[in-house]
Amino acid sequence: MDEKQEFRPSALAQGGPGGDSRGWMKARPFGVTIPSFWPIQIGGWTVSALFPFVIWMTETITDSTLIWLSFTRPLSGFLVTLALRHYCSKIFQRGINPYLLMPVLVVAAITIGWAELKGVSWLCRIGGLPDLARQIWVGVWAYRSITLLFWLLLYFGIKSFLRHSEIEREFQRSEVRLLRSQVNPHFLFNALTTIMAVRKEEEKVALVTQSLADYLRFSLSQEEANPGSHPLGQELDALEDYLQVERIRFQKNLETRMDVTAEARAARVPSALVQPLLENAIKYGQQTSPLPLRIGITAQVAGGKLHLTVENTGRWVEPGLARSSGIGIANLRKRLQLLYGAEAELSFDRSEAAVKAQVSISIQAAA
Repeated sequence: MDEKQEFRPSALAQGGPGGDSRGWMKARPFGVTIPSFWPIQIGGWTVSALFPFVIWMTETITDSTLIWLSFTRPLSGFLVTLALRHYCSKIFQRGINPYLLMPVLVVAAITIGWAELKGVSWLCRIGGLPDLARQIWVGVWAYRSITLLFWLLLYFGIKSFLRHSEIEREFQRSEVRLLRSQVNPHFLFNALTTIMAVRKEEEKVALVTQSLADYLRFSLSQEEANPGSHPLGQELDALEDYLQVERIRFQKNLETRMDVTAEARAARVPSALVQPLLENAIKYGQQTSPLPLRIGITAQVAGGKLHLTVENTGRWVEPGLARSSGIGIANLRKRLQLLYGAEAELSFDRSEAAVKAQVSISIQAAA
C-alpha cells in the first residue's frame, strides 16, 4: 500500500505595497484589500451626505441654519481633510511616538473643527441665516470635531497598517532571497560531483561544463530580469542542461520524460521550483532504484492551480539519515510557505517501487 507524507504550509501574512507620502496604493496586506486614498475619501464623505438628506426628508430638524450646516458639512469636511492629507503625510513620515500623536490628533480635531464651524457660521450670517443657539453650536462643534478625529485616526491607522505590512513583506522577501541563494551552491556541489565522475573524458567534461554554464546563466538572468518568479517552461528548458549532465554521468542507466501542458508551461512559478525535486529524485533514486532509473516530470493546470509532479523509481529515503540531508526539500518547503502560505501544498507519495513528489500552487499565467 502506498504511503503519503503531506506538507501544507500554514497561512502567513502576505504583505502588500505600502503607502507613499501622497496616499495609499491599492494593497493586500495580510490578505485584506486596502483601497487607494481616493475611493475612501470620496466614498466616505459621500455616505456622510446621506445624513442631511434623511434629516430633510423626515423633517427631524426644522432650524434653517442647522439644515444648511448639515448639507454643507460633507463638502467642507471633504475639502478640509483633503488639505490635511499633506500635513498628515509629513507627520507620519517623521514617525511621531503614538503616545504623543494621539493627544496631538485630539487637539487638532477640536481646533480645526472649531475653525471650520466658525467659517461656515460666518457664511450663514452673510446669507442672512440666524445664528445658532450657543448650546446647539457647541453640539455641532463637537460633532464636527469627532468626525475629523475619526478621519485622522483612520488615516494614520491605515498608513501604520500598510507600513507594518510592508516591513513584514520585506522581511519575507529577504528570507526568500536568502533561501534562494542557498539553492545554487547546493546545485553546484551536485554538478561538480558529476564532473568528477567523467573527469578522464575531455569531450564529456567540456559538454558537462557547457551545460552547467548554460543553467547557471539562466539562473542569474532570472534573478536580474524578474526576481522570484518565471514561467515554468523556462525552468524546464534550462533543466534540460542539467539532465544532459546526468545523462552523460549515468548513460543508459537514466531515462527521463516530460509531459507538461502548454498552460502549465506559461504559469509563473517561484525560482527553482522543479530543480530541488529533480535533484532529489536523481540523488536518492540512483541509490535505491533498479536500473535504469526512470524519472518523469508532469504538470497541468486545473482549478486555478498548477499541479506539478516529479516521479522516480526507487524507494523513499527518510530525511535525517546519513544518506539524506533533506536540505533541498526543506528549502523548497520554506520558500513555498513564505510565498504562498496556505495556497501551496507539497506532498510525497511513496511505495516500494517509486517516489512521487507533488506540488500544488495557485498560479498566475505569464503575460
